[in-house]
Amino acid sequence: MGNTCKCEQTKVIKYKRENKELPTLHRDNLLNAGFDLFANISTPLNIAPGEVVKISLNVATEIPEDMVALVFQRSSTYHKWGLKLTNSVGVIDSLYRGDTDYWGAEFKNETDETMTLNPGDKVCQAVFLDLPKIVLKEVNHLGNEDRGGFGTSFDNAKELD
Repeated sequence: MGNTCKCEQTKVIKYKRENKELPTLHRDNLLNAGFDLFANISTPLNIAPGEVVKISLNVATEIPEDMVALVFQRSSTYHKWGLKLTNSVGVIDSLYRGDTDYWGAEFKNETDETMTLNPGDKVCQAVFLDLPKIVLKEVNHLGNEDRGGFGTSFDNAKELD
């Protein structure tokens, strides 16, 4: 299978690092959807139980106008440190493109213990997506049958025949 991307179009996204000593937007395999993001902190950061902290992710970008970056916590972030992103998913719009518009992440320690993040810990990943051109049109009727509201499809795999 290899490390070859069969992408239709390559997009260039300009970026700069806040701290040149740390990597940013690291992707070690073209088949990985996300680019790794690292905690840009100068010293180890102790996070008390229930405490919320904001950290720099060491990158500012110039995302093309027809794209967005979505910032997710890595699946191992909770397992290793008991930390959760407070907003679940960060949205980096293409308007956020200044020289000092560094990405950040806000985490909450959900454990009963003080957890320690170290400089350069890999805590998030960014996925870049193309945005379609959207035209919204308000109507009085959608022309479809109602499904019945929240949770009306089925509840368990056993219900599938």
